[in-house]
Amino acid sequence: MQNEITGAKSTMTGLTHRQRILKALAHQQPDRIPLDLGSTVVTGMACKAYDRLKEHLGLDFGETQVFERAAQVAVIDEPVLDLFQIDTRGVIPALPENAPNIDLPEEFGYIDEWGLKRKMPPGSDTYFVYNAPLAGELSLDDVQRYPWPDPADPGRTRGLGAKIQALRARGDYAILLSLPANFIGTSMLLRGIEDWFVDTALNPELAGAMMDQILDIQLEMCANILDAAGQDVDVVVNLDDLATQDRVLVSMPAYHKLLEPRLVRLYEFLRSRTNARLLHHTDGAVEPLLNSLIDMGIDAVNPLQVSAKGMSDVAALKSKYGPRLAFWGGIDTQHILPFGSVTDVRNAVNTMNKTLNVAGGYVMTSVHNIQNDVAPQNILSLFETALGQKLTGEK
Repeated sequence: MQNEITGAKSTMTGLTHRQRILKALAHQQPDRIPLDLGSTVVTGMACKAYDRLKEHLGLDFGETQVFERAAQVAVIDEPVLDLFQIDTRGVIPALPENAPNIDLPEEFGYIDEWGLKRKMPPGSDTYFVYNAPLAGELSLDDVQRYPWPDPADPGRTRGLGAKIQALRARGDYAILLSLPANFIGTSMLLRGIEDWFVDTALNPELAGAMMDQILDIQLEMCANILDAAGQDVDVVVNLDDLATQDRVLVSMPAYHKLLEPRLVRLYEFLRSRTNARLLHHTDGAVEPLLNSLIDMGIDAVNPLQVSAKGMSDVAALKSKYGPRLAFWGGIDTQHILPFGSVTDVRNAVNTMNKTLNVAGGYVMTSVHNIQNDVAPQNILSLFETALGQKLTGEK
């Protein structure tokens, strides 16, 4: 199809992209809905969905580049980010150079630096972990002897500062830096899901020791990454799920005993190393934990999964937590984007605008990465409705 793309640069007057995001995070009313797309590995678009969008727009930038391998998230090209007037740009650390991802025969995928084997099952578009190297009988000595990654590997930070400077030179965007501080998810994958949950209930000393070992390594990684990034980062992101579709990941006593103190340690450390805003990603029914996250000094939570238990009443969430916590996300990726009509998407965007984009405290994006079953028309509807303007010459 042929489209005349217009609005590659914002024609709106007022705030810059960076100012808009920072104003929202300061709970001040911005001039329009702040928008994110592709700045993290959970606020982007699957590669095949992006290919379909580019074809729909009549764009050809060559082969789609992969932003993050496991999730097969696309690098969103600058002309598309400009078209959608996206306010954010994101960077992630590179792979370590002394322990790079090891490619296996095609049917077995690859091994990452934690020793986790990942493969893409038939019919899937993403990689899944299929081993648990610390499953089964495990002692504290076993934990200490495991071949842990080198937190000082220079590959993670090579070129990072220059990449951030290039983004800053290109325009006044809010720059997001994702950090590898997901000690909960990493410990669960290494231990195996069943053993991890048993440990949290019956062997909390082992569970805590394992998380501490991982967190110690990740904090050193984060320190090196933040030093390399410099002061031009506006938002620091950590991705570590704390809930499932219908409940908190563990019992509340286990959360307070095992997870909360280590999250406090993490965010106290980050506060001591950066002046950037802190964004925590956790899917699921996280409402019972929001006060805890606020008390840790977290500025915003992503994704506001409206399809999870206790998360659909966004007006109530805004009323209860809005003055102290910003929400980042909200456009449903389980039902509305893949299965809804253009009108359904438009209605969802308008609801979030009227409810959450009041006195700041909101950045709009999809609840999770836009998947391959989402029609390009629905993606366009999201951003055109948010901006209140037609973005293409499509009839």
